[in-house]
Amino acid sequence: MFTLSFLCCWAGDLGQLLRGVMTEAKELAAAERCSLFLLDKHTGELVSKVFDGNEASKEIRIESGKGIAGYVAQTGKLLNIRNAYQHPLFYKGVDESTGFKTRNILCFPICDEEGVIGVAQLCNKLSGFHFDKCDEEVATAFSVYCGISIMHALVHKQVQKAEARYKLSQELLLYHMKVPDMEVNHALEAVKEPDREQDELYRTFPRFDFCPRDVQDHALSVQLAMRMFYDLNFVGSFKIHEYKLARFVLLVQKGYRDTPYHNWWHAFSVAHFAYSLMMNLRLIERGIITKMQGFSFLIAAFCHDLDHRGISNSYQTQTSSPLARLYSSEGSVNERHHLSQAICILNDSSSKILDGLSTTEFKECIDYLRELILATDLANHFRILPRLKKLRSEYLTEGSNQRLLLSLMITCCDLNDQIKSWKTVQHVAHLVYAEFFAEGDLEKQMGLRPNAMMDRKKACIPMLQIEFLTTVIRPTFEILVQIFPETGSFLETIDSNREQWESVRNRAAQQQQGNGNETSGNGATEPCNGCNATAECCDFTCYTKVND
Repeated sequence: MFTLSFLCCWAGDLGQLLRGVMTEAKELAAAERCSLFLLDKHTGELVSKVFDGNEASKEIRIESGKGIAGYVAQTGKLLNIRNAYQHPLFYKGVDESTGFKTRNILCFPICDEEGVIGVAQLCNKLSGFHFDKCDEEVATAFSVYCGISIMHALVHKQVQKAEARYKLSQELLLYHMKVPDMEVNHALEAVKEPDREQDELYRTFPRFDFCPRDVQDHALSVQLAMRMFYDLNFVGSFKIHEYKLARFVLLVQKGYRDTPYHNWWHAFSVAHFAYSLMMNLRLIERGIITKMQGFSFLIAAFCHDLDHRGISNSYQTQTSSPLARLYSSEGSVNERHHLSQAICILNDSSSKILDGLSTTEFKECIDYLRELILATDLANHFRILPRLKKLRSEYLTEGSNQRLLLSLMITCCDLNDQIKSWKTVQHVAHLVYAEFFAEGDLEKQMGLRPNAMMDRKKACIPMLQIEFLTTVIRPTFEILVQIFPETGSFLETIDSNREQWESVRNRAAQQQQGNGNETSGNGATEPCNGCNATAECCDFTCYTKVND
């Protein structure tokens, strides 16, 4: 009747296998349509990206126990429904939205040795009024073969993931150098015997208005990074070996690539803001967060963009990069890689700063790290934004509010350049758009159409920055200020920087008119001699220099 061979040949490609399963099921039972759902063991939901052999535009999920498929998944029992519209579990909405008319349904579970792993649903018997006993027997036997083949495919996928992880680890090892003992010893000596000529720097270092990007010297930045752990009393509280702390910071520094923006200086800046929040708001002393949360918060700030390649999650997914193949099913591709690299460094015997933690504390720390690093994906931030807006200072320690606060603060840390001086804001914009435009160029080379903000021919930097400050930065920091009114100056700085961008935009328009830079016949302006963006959309730093 049928064999396992047709399934086994697709074991390497789960999507192709599922399409093959549905095609075979339809032919065996002479059905008009077939849908196949797999059980998500973490959520208990039924998940499908394939309907009737075609890829769905988005993943479809059915709650456990809901509808016909949900009932079969929960009970493990086959359902043969002769009149769909008269059955209490049938949902008419799908038919109404698609125009398809469901007459009868044969829905059966797909199982492995441990239980239900999925559900197949056949619709509309072609050669008869309804599905009969013979169809039920065929479906029951067929489900056994499906279960075996799907489990083989899932195991094969796990093997592929393991291979991808190995290749990425090898790439990381080849890319980064080991930390020489001399560097570690030098860092330790500098922390224990700081240069007295830098007393003013040490005095202003904890302040919010201190700009980490002004440090510039790599060795000094390592020394200051270590100082954060000492100032917050993490070294003594968590029994951190000083040598391992120095090696940890140096390994993290080397773990960042030389990209325009997502580099060590960005990580150092983010970590400094996390340190400043804890120092100036006395978050641990006031019991707003625990010392373990603070420790995890600082580590996450340093590690949150480890091994960033200067390209977005969207690009990773579009190009099916090794990282996307490894993490795309979970979302937040870049952030999951950063987390993986952080755990690699923390597990290295020479940089294991979590050595002094108990097993329970270690698990707690890693759990916070995971949450915090994934929270730096702005997509995750926007998803929880309605809950963040409800945070109030008097309820911070209740329920999940502490974790929400940490997520908010790590996002503020990630965006903290925008509350620095105008000089810093303008400089950072150059770095960000250097990365954006490089990604846009890659997309063009591949025949893709980049997002407007990543297209150097279309991106209007002043306008994009004004929009970013208005729609992302201010609403995020407004929540922080609502909780901690003493940070109110952040909003004043944001508004001041937005006014600066508006001035740049206005001066640019006036300069364009003064230079007689008229639009060409097709409506486009002449390109800027400095950066090759259209003069109308240039940030005008280079434009002004070239055209003075």
